[in-house]
Amino acid sequence: MLCGMGLVMALGLGAGCAHDEAKAARNRGEMVGEALAEKVRFADQLALLDQQQIALGQLAAERASNPEVRRFAQRLVRDHENHLSDLRALADAQAFSLALVDLNTRESATGGAGWEGAEKGAHKGVKSYDKKVDKQVREFIERRDELASRSGVDFDRAFLDQVKEDQERGRELVDEGLDEYRGDTSLALLLGRTAPVLLSHQRQISTLKGFIGD
Repeated sequence: MLCGMGLVMALGLGAGCAHDEAKAARNRGEMVGEALAEKVRFADQLALLDQQQIALGQLAAERASNPEVRRFAQRLVRDHENHLSDLRALADAQAFSLALVDLNTRESATGGAGWEGAEKGAHKGVKSYDKKVDKQVREFIERRDELASRSGVDFDRAFLDQVKEDQERGRELVDEGLDEYRGDTSLALLLGRTAPVLLSHQRQISTLKGFIGD
C-alpha cells in the first residue's frame, strides 16, 4: 500500500512538472509571438510611410507648378516604391505579411502579422493597432485632400512642407528600428540603406524651398 501511495505521489509530481514545463513553453511561445508582432507592426509603419509618400508624390507629379518640384516628386515615388518592394521581399522571406493600403481609393487592408505560430502573443493588441492604422489613414487622406485643394506655388510649398515632416518621422522610425532590431541582420541592413535616402530627400527639399521661396 505504501508502495502504491509512493507511486501515486511520484506520478503526481511528474504530472506537476509536466504541467509546469507546458506552461513555461506556452509563456515562451507567447513572448516570441509578441516580439514578432511588434516587428511586423514596425514594418507596417514603414510600409505605410512608403505608401503615403508614393501617393503624395503621384499627386505632386501631376499638380506641381515648378518643374524641379515635379522631378523631385517623381524621385520620391520611385525611391519609396523601391523601398516598399524591399520591405515586401523581407516580409516574404520572414513569413509575414504587410498591411497595404490603397490611399488613392481609400480602401485599406489592416493588420500585418500574417504568419502562423505563437498565436496568442501575436494577437495581443491587434484591435488597438488596427484602430491606430485606421486613424493614420484617415488623417493622411485629410492632409492629402487639403493639399489637393491648393494650386500653383502654394501647392508646391505645402507639398514640400508635408513631405519634409513625413521624412523626419521616417528617420525617427528608422533610428528606432536600428536600435530595436539590430539583431535582425536583414532588417538592419534595409534600415541602414533607408536612412541616407530619407536624408537626401530632406536635403533636396531644403534646396527646393530655398529656390521657390518659403
